[in-house]
Amino acid sequence: MIAAIIVGAVILLALIIKRIAKSRGFCLYKEELPDELGIHRDKEFEDIVHSLEDSLPIAYVQQVKQRMKGKNTKDDEVEWTFFEMKRYFLLNAVIKDVPMFSAKVDEVWHEMIMFTVDYERFTDLFFSRFLHHQPNLETTPSPQPDKRAFFDWMYAHLFDITGNSRLLWGKFFQHPLDKSTLQDFQRLSEDELLDRYFLRNGKWEKQQRHLIQTLKEEITAAQKRKKAGGSTYFKKTAKKGNVSNELLLQGFVFYSLYKATNFSSHMNELLLYKKTMYGGDTASYSGYSCSSPWEDNRHHHHDGGHHHHDSGSSCSSSNCSSSSCGSGCSSS
Repeated sequence: MIAAIIVGAVILLALIIKRIAKSRGFCLYKEELPDELGIHRDKEFEDIVHSLEDSLPIAYVQQVKQRMKGKNTKDDEVEWTFFEMKRYFLLNAVIKDVPMFSAKVDEVWHEMIMFTVDYERFTDLFFSRFLHHQPNLETTPSPQPDKRAFFDWMYAHLFDITGNSRLLWGKFFQHPLDKSTLQDFQRLSEDELLDRYFLRNGKWEKQQRHLIQTLKEEITAAQKRKKAGGSTYFKKTAKKGNVSNELLLQGFVFYSLYKATNFSSHMNELLLYKKTMYGGDTASYSGYSCSSPWEDNRHHHHDGGHHHHDSGSSCSSSNCSSSSCGSGCSSS
């Protein structure tokens, strides 16, 4: 009798824990969706964003979102995952072989494919080809680290990385750029690199060449930095609390070239000091890497009541606390 009571109590406790875990499992920060996919305007990619939006009929988008909401997906999660899905599509229009690194974004892709005619029409219009589905591979620590590193480099050069970007895609800059990729960008011509890494459909060649030139320039800058003292420069600058996006990307290439064996420790040091400006206030919160629940809460109270568009302090669900948001750091 006593044994039966104990077993029953254990089962009940397990069910309670499971329910709590499910309610607090995944949530997003309350961030506003950036305009024009948060594209970096200096890369001249506004036209491709407009082409993408024009290729997605409003009725089709609404149907997909309605299916997602029908599966009890919260409104904010629907909007953000669809937003990141569009970013993924844009990447697929520019470079070859873009793996799907987010299980949550992959769910959107599944829903879009359910509308077979609309999906085929969209991909034909935007990509000038049928984009086949590449399923998310949930392996640890990250599937295809070489491709993930190139994904991170490309993503960071095209888009603003928000807290929700990090939650949906996982941490950025945890893997060095592949040695063979760096060698290719050092020795190959632009045309050879276009053939090897980019989609040559004639639509976005100007922008693709700009990206090639950017990585070539970053490699050259890293080589010069090596001769001038190496990683000391990045460490000193980071400790001053002045890690700009440009410096972060310079460090990404430098450490990929010269510190690949302990790459993540060097990059995480830079990420720790990454600053994001909020309406004139400076906060240590970063969408690039993990911030602890304590950091998220501290920044929430530090702002003196100002409204921040990219606040990492609150979740999109009333059932989520800043602590549970922070737990999403390791999610895909």
